[in-house]
Amino acid sequence: MTTDEAKSGMLEQLRAELWDTDGLDLIPDPEPLIGDGLVFLDSLVWVIGKPGSYKSFLAQDWCGSVATGETWHGHSVHKGPVLYVIAEGRAGIKKRIRAWEQATGRPMYGVTFLTMAVQADNELAWSALLELVAELHPVLVVVDTQARVSLGMEENSNTEMGRFVHQVDRLRRKCGSTVVVVHHTSAVGERGRGATAIDGAADTIVKVANDDGQITVSCEKNKNGPTWDDIRLRPVPTGESVVLATDDGSRRSEAPSHGAMKTGRKWWEMHRDAWVGTSKLVDIVAPRSTIYRHLGELRRHDYVKVDDSGRYELYRLSGVWDDD
Repeated sequence: MTTDEAKSGMLEQLRAELWDTDGLDLIPDPEPLIGDGLVFLDSLVWVIGKPGSYKSFLAQDWCGSVATGETWHGHSVHKGPVLYVIAEGRAGIKKRIRAWEQATGRPMYGVTFLTMAVQADNELAWSALLELVAELHPVLVVVDTQARVSLGMEENSNTEMGRFVHQVDRLRRKCGSTVVVVHHTSAVGERGRGATAIDGAADTIVKVANDDGQITVSCEKNKNGPTWDDIRLRPVPTGESVVLATDDGSRRSEAPSHGAMKTGRKWWEMHRDAWVGTSKLVDIVAPRSTIYRHLGELRRHDYVKVDDSGRYELYRLSGVWDDD
């Protein structure tokens, strides 16, 4: 292609993007991802906070809610696939996810976890990540944390961070995903650490602060809508980790473990709501030691009905397991 041909092609692209005042009405309004304007689809979001502020817990909470359709502390969500890039804290992620599943009674299906810190400064690796995003087509991509995927890039340089923003925006544009970047605050904790280029590029900036167990989620910037009132949460010990609950504890309730729910789903696939004895479940649904433990959990939480009128107890699942 000659220079003149390339210039002509670019000119046509520019002409295609020309709008008059009436044409602006054809541009769709921003569509919410979480709540009625907390976080929007097809946007760049930074979640910032000091170490120990539970900012990663917040991002994981969003992932679970969006992937499963579970409301986020009373706020509706746009359900869809999620990609979570675990660039930091890989060792503890399983316990956190299992705690969320136990608290909600739902497996975190729909979330794909990438346990590799893909470097934004490595064009080959980042291009491969873009292709992966195109394959998965997630509505939400979480990068946790910025520092771990920008090794070698000068955090205080607007030029360098401008390049980082460009790479993150390429993820967004690949399939219209919302990209959430988890980032540390500066030493004083007022804004995201490093260059101001990120502040200008972000559509939404969410700050997470921990004041002796009270978690405050505040909106520092919301380009697509008004800033929203602070949301108060608190960490509640669950399983081997914690989950975030509303400040009055109403968001979460104790539920069977992930393993018990998995047993229940397999049981449902094989026997539906038929009455069965343990002999029908042992080894086929789960090993003997496991089935008795999980059966106890499911009974305590009213997931199983019991008929003890005969010589042996019979069990039947209650609830609609097809939706899990």
